Amino acid sequence: MTSAAPPVRRAWTYLQERFPPLAHGPVVVAFAGGVACASAAMRGADGPGWRAVVVASVVALGVFFQLRVADEWKDAEEDRLYRPERPVPRGLVTLRELVSAAVAVAVVQIALAAWLDPRLPGVLAVVWAFGVLTTVEFGAREWLRQRPLATLVTHAPIVPLVDLFSVSCDVFGNDTGFPAGVGWLIGVSLFGGSVIEIGRKVWASADERPGVATYSAAWGRKRALGAWAAAVIGSLVCGIGVLHYVPEAGGLGVVLVGAAALVVAVGVGALWMDRPGRGRVLETAAGVWTLGLYTLIGPVALWLS
Repeated sequence: MTSAAPPVRRAWTYLQERFPPLAHGPVVVAFAGGVACASAAMRGADGPGWRAVVVASVVALGVFFQLRVADEWKDAEEDRLYRPERPVPRGLVTLRELVSAAVAVAVVQIALAAWLDPRLPGVLAVVWAFGVLTTVEFGAREWLRQRPLATLVTHAPIVPLVDLFSVSCDVFGNDTGFPAGVGWLIGVSLFGGSVIEIGRKVWASADERPGVATYSAAWGRKRALGAWAAAVIGSLVCGIGVLHYVPEAGGLGVVLVGAAALVVAVGVGALWMDRPGRGRVLETAAGVWTLGLYTLIGPVALWLS
């Protein structure tokens, strides 16, 4: 398919390849909506309200789409050289079209945020500002490219910032204060974002490609798997910390521990023997863990409280 195809068809093809709605959508909605629900549960409320959940979810989806567009712009030259099959280098869409789409999404985000509470666009601006910094690699692109851990650490705060926006949807939307223990909720996102980020860039040796940066190539496959497992455990600990502030849902901690053990066993086991194609298993395990974690500490904990 080329740029001569109908715009709607090209847009859908792009999304299917680079931001698949059925894969990313449920995880992002569970994350953003789950955070809003967890915030409400931690402050002892009946819920965040449907408007807070909708705004948090739609805005979060928009932010992660905008980050994908930023990556397309940032990696344009590398994609042209090493990944010509991707949508931009093969001519399916242009960077200008993607930037226009990201701006259109921003208009919707601002409108929704202002509709819920006039303070929310300011929080969203902070998220965008940090997103811009990650796009320009903090002015140290080459230095960061040679240091994957530094890249991970400097880019990781974007997810907690989206988390903060979702909490703010609950707090500002209900004109109340931030719940005690909100730091644990931010911590879930810090480690949870790392679970997703590392999980999508640990590959079998046969799947590594020249010019494509992965944690498995930089650190070695087994060390990268260890880092991924550590991120799962970090998000587990923070998730249990959240449940501490929802006493009625404390029993969910046992469920989280069992789920984390299963996810780590499946994810690490899939790539430990270095079999081609098993990176998809790890990436899927990361998504399943994220979806389950936010569902349990969010809607389920709220229902039990």
